Amino acid sequence: MDGVVAAAKPKRVGVKEVASLAGVSWKTVSNVVNDRPHVRPAMREKVLAAIAELGYRPNLAGRQLRQGSSMTIVLAIPEITSPYFGKLAEHVITSAESRGYTVLIEAYGEETAREGRVLDGYQNRLIDGIIYSAQNVDPEAVKARTDPTPMVLLGERVLDSGLPHIAINNNRSARELVSHLASRGRTRLAFLGDRPGVGESAAGLRLAGFQDGLLENGLAFDERLVMGVQRYSRDEGEMAALRLLNSGLPFDAVVCGSDILSVGVLRAFRRRGIRVPQDVSIVGWDDIPEAEYGAPSLTSISPDIAALAEASLEQLLALIDGRELENVEMEIGYSLKVRESSF
Repeated sequence: MDGVVAAAKPKRVGVKEVASLAGVSWKTVSNVVNDRPHVRPAMREKVLAAIAELGYRPNLAGRQLRQGSSMTIVLAIPEITSPYFGKLAEHVITSAESRGYTVLIEAYGEETAREGRVLDGYQNRLIDGIIYSAQNVDPEAVKARTDPTPMVLLGERVLDSGLPHIAINNNRSARELVSHLASRGRTRLAFLGDRPGVGESAAGLRLAGFQDGLLENGLAFDERLVMGVQRYSRDEGEMAALRLLNSGLPFDAVVCGSDILSVGVLRAFRRRGIRVPQDVSIVGWDDIPEAEYGAPSLTSISPDIAALAEASLEQLLALIDGRELENVEMEIGYSLKVRESSF
């Protein structure tokens, strides 16, 4: 159109322009940009001043390809909307950023096939490592994994996999919950989570610890008081609680595999006129915000999620750097938060 002149696209500032303004070689600019040693402070200051004046931005993608590192890791979790996994993601991101890493979140949901693809790695993307909080992991698939991307497992344990594993002591924490309930005079305890036989999963270890705790406290284990769930959610907790009530079996306490289940159990009991803790006590794991602020507040095992995130980053970065790990199996701390649901 007459009278209209297209604006010229600004030329991208490169290393040569920075070198020219600073009066140094392009190699010196490269050394400064990549934070390499042996650059004299005065020279470094000149280059940094030129970079600031010209608004130079390094081509990070090209540099990453040349160095074979993206400074990017993946956190693979079942869901980002879960209070527990949301908090875990927050801590992992914070820990990673302090080390210069970016975190990509892979929320694989309930799809077993999609979760299984986490084990295949991300060959089409330059990923330095994977922190994998497994849910329905196939132990044999883990052992047969061929992808070389460094990986750390959280929660679920796979024996003889060779992968670093970090978790709380699920068996011991379950025994503590049972002992706590026994000290409150509870004698007929139900377990709401997965059924027996799930092996080295977190739920399986908690159920085994539940049984051990009953034995230690001289209480009987009734398999009929074990309620299975498809997943850890509020609605699954409510439905399992209704099945428990409809069974007609006597019980005076419920140990839930997670606080998300406890919230659903509490709702089912409230609708049936069951008083907590007067009639039935409820305890669980994860110490989610609803546990502290619910009515009644819920007794819970509170894992040190910040320590879990920090340990997982330390282990993963050691693998990325090719360092030998001192401990392939790591336990993080936890505490028992006693609240109104089990007074």
